[in-house]
Amino acid sequence: MAAVPRIVDTSHGRVWALICSLLIGLLTAGGVGAKEAETAPDLRVETGSHVAPIRAASMDRGGRYVVTASEDKTARVWDVGSGSLLSVFRPPSGPGNDGKLYAVAITPDGASFAAAGWSAGNDLYLVRHNDGQIIHRVTGLPDVVTHLSFSPDGRLLVAGLWGKHGVRVLHSTDGWASARELQGDAEYSNEVNATAWSPDGKTVVVSSADGLVRAYEATAKGLKLLSRSALAGSGVPFGLAFSPDGRTVAAGASDQGSVALLDAATLKARKILSPATGTVSRSLSVVAWSTDGQRLYAAGSWANDKGQFAILSWPDGGQGEPAVIPVARNTITALQAASDGSLLYAAADPAWGVLAANGQALVTVGNSLLDFRNLRSRFRLAADGSAVAFQEARSGGAGDAFDTRQLAWTKAGKDWQAPRTTAAKTTIDNWFERQQPSINGKIISLDANEWSLSASVSRDGNRVALATNFKIRLYDRSGRELWRTAAPATPWQVNTSDDGRWVVVAFSDGTLRWYRQQDGSEQLVFFPQADGRRWVMWTPDGHFAASPGGENLVGWQVDRGPAQAADFYPVARFRAEYYRPELITEVIGKGSTDAALAALPAVAAAPTGGQAIRERLPPTVRIVSPDAAGATSDSEIKLKVAVRAPADAPATKLLARVNGQPVSLPALSSLRSTRSESSKEETIYEVPLPLPGLDVQLLLFAENKHGVSPEASLAVKRPPAAAAKEAPAGVDLRPALYVLTIGISKYQDASIQLEFAAKDSTDLANFFKALGGGGLYRKVSVRLLTDSGAKRDDVLDGLEWIRRELTARDVAMVFIAGHGVNDSDGTYYFLPQDVNIKALKRTAVIFTEIRNTLVSLPGKAMFFIDTCHAGNVLGTGTRSLRLDTTAVVNELSSADNGVIVFAAATGRQYAQESSDWGNGAFTKAILEGLRGKADYNKSGRVTHKMLDLYVSERVKALTEGAQSPVTIVPSGVPDFPLVLDQR
Repeated sequence: MAAVPRIVDTSHGRVWALICSLLIGLLTAGGVGAKEAETAPDLRVETGSHVAPIRAASMDRGGRYVVTASEDKTARVWDVGSGSLLSVFRPPSGPGNDGKLYAVAITPDGASFAAAGWSAGNDLYLVRHNDGQIIHRVTGLPDVVTHLSFSPDGRLLVAGLWGKHGVRVLHSTDGWASARELQGDAEYSNEVNATAWSPDGKTVVVSSADGLVRAYEATAKGLKLLSRSALAGSGVPFGLAFSPDGRTVAAGASDQGSVALLDAATLKARKILSPATGTVSRSLSVVAWSTDGQRLYAAGSWANDKGQFAILSWPDGGQGEPAVIPVARNTITALQAASDGSLLYAAADPAWGVLAANGQALVTVGNSLLDFRNLRSRFRLAADGSAVAFQEARSGGAGDAFDTRQLAWTKAGKDWQAPRTTAAKTTIDNWFERQQPSINGKIISLDANEWSLSASVSRDGNRVALATNFKIRLYDRSGRELWRTAAPATPWQVNTSDDGRWVVVAFSDGTLRWYRQQDGSEQLVFFPQADGRRWVMWTPDGHFAASPGGENLVGWQVDRGPAQAADFYPVARFRAEYYRPELITEVIGKGSTDAALAALPAVAAAPTGGQAIRERLPPTVRIVSPDAAGATSDSEIKLKVAVRAPADAPATKLLARVNGQPVSLPALSSLRSTRSESSKEETIYEVPLPLPGLDVQLLLFAENKHGVSPEASLAVKRPPAAAAKEAPAGVDLRPALYVLTIGISKYQDASIQLEFAAKDSTDLANFFKALGGGGLYRKVSVRLLTDSGAKRDDVLDGLEWIRRELTARDVAMVFIAGHGVNDSDGTYYFLPQDVNIKALKRTAVIFTEIRNTLVSLPGKAMFFIDTCHAGNVLGTGTRSLRLDTTAVVNELSSADNGVIVFAAATGRQYAQESSDWGNGAFTKAILEGLRGKADYNKSGRVTHKMLDLYVSERVKALTEGAQSPVTIVPSGVPDFPLVLDQR
């Protein structure tokens, strides 16, 4: 079968190719007649890019937008110039393969796109490119759509189908808000592989796994067959592309490394191109011509001798030897030339990019997934399964393993165990990329087209875990199956804990999952990004823990019915009820979420299940117009904004941030509103928004009683004249800088003294005082609070001072150093000098005081937090107290709050200080960076991004990896200078 280009990789090539070539057929066979039903909310990984192979990609005629479709159940629209993500389409989807997308095509004008894949109704969706909303659905097709292409005028859409159903043709005259079906061709003996239009839009060619290429005339009634041809000796035809003059059709092959050049009129082969054989596989399944017709491109699973998947580029329209352009780590699944001579490619890594005519990369968009292939001997578990090592999967960081009990990176123990294939007289054989593995000589029966990929024998030999391309299975030593569960992605590694309680699996989507050996139920999921800086861990019912910046890496997809795009809510939106790190640390030890909750009576359980999430949904907001980033010199922009909220929790207000700073908007009741034509649940509001003279990154939010919506964004370019208009002669428009530094070393409570907190605060204050006026700032105001001058009332007065003084043009920095604790409810308190640890609510500074100050500031806001754990030095009476600043960092730095946060340490780490440095490591690094060491490029200034990079690396070096500072910059906040280089 060849419904989609085969995907291979250098470590699991043979089986991975078969898995992917069979995928659609298996889905179809298993799903015909499935009932459309409302799907419960489902947790999905979200990294800002794809997390599963990209199956198709398409670019508009102007070369502005790229849309990619993936097995991760999303289609994504990208800006070609910057590679930035513009919108995400989430089709209605369910468990398993329901919702995976295999085909996509964007209209020539870029206004909308078509996408299709697996669904119960074999649906084809027409989607707006700017917001990912469905504008029309075609349902009831006889089989899965394998390929899509629009005619050059954008009015016809050809869909190739799986099975023996041929091609369908749709016609639209209203921008695809509706469509009618024209005459297609169902006389096929096998699935359609690809379709392509001639430049003049008069002819369509179609390739099929039946070995034929067909040509059709596009008529008012539909398709009229002109010719068909079998490509003898050139393999099974796959990708197709017309030359710009319309005289030649290039046909790639799915089963061999050849490209046939066909006469467009007769479909007879003029020439067969066969380059040198690649080392992994030599299929050239996708093809494209440069727009001047001078170069022919082909790619697929062809790889060079280093295992790099490459694009072959023939000069003179297919003459001579091709140039080899390595671009990917996995099969290349799409090619398309742009009018400016550049070339779009997409790959199953997942990744996509754009190459210049000379082969140089213009844009490269990859992924941040861990790669667990080839790690068998290094995929090791602690005896109780609570910690897992995966050396070399991570690209950096302070450890090669993660401990679920400490929620921290660590070093693997010497006694940790890699997967066994033999233990206590139990052996599994023939298991690697095989269909008939055996346990103690007994052949294990797998399903049709199921291949084993990884195996692990338990320490006592009583259990054998087997990971296949479809399932995770557990057997006893006799080969009797005990349980099976569907694999959410391809499982590269499996291991069993020595205590006999856990089966741990590493998947191709970057997740590690803990399955209870007793019954196969999934109990915990861990998703770290490849660099280890951001991670999230969750239970199936939605309780989670996360690193700073990590709580947006997973979220709830909430379906709205078969004709509507699904909504997505990062778990950050449910932080108040579901952020439960203390619960997460107990799951592996106790065996389940329920058991962990029973052991932690002080931790309140949030209501769980799909209905509980549906009952707690914040609103959604999208920008209807303008529908794309643009330029304007006007001082105000008029937006049309669509807001949707649950009937029992209507939206109460709109919030806006421009370049991270809050902008006041009129009350909803005072805005002109109409009902949305596309959804009866939506209201369209007309919102006037003032614009500053600089380029704008606008974020919009809607709020209801449950919280704040995910943001809608819009970029607006401002011409130089707009800035000049905003700056009248004789007026100093430079910002003022307000700095509040608080540091406490000498507490009234003699048991919690610190050494350098007050000095850190003083040194930082003195640095900013020395700046004075001039330079970046029209004035600098500093308030320093230390020791006896930093009692609770003093701290609150300081917060009130900075809140009172700041204007929209100004910059605020708040620095706190001292002790901090979280109480049993997780609430963070900063401990002032006069704190009574037994009366936190009355004598400490609760986080909400700090939060309310920072998020209400009208200008740019930065927060530096360097607090130590007081509970561990106060004896047994304070054991319920802990320090975890993650929730503080994540809440302040959320897009709707807009605060840049520099934290001295990650999560539960201890901040380091030393007399050798004369400061804490964090403050020492900040001061060095501000004095110029962060200006790596000698630009003459230090921006917050420069300071972040310097502080991160410097603190790690000073503490030998024991302390990892973190900086989180909210989305929508641009980089800006903090100081001029002081050297």
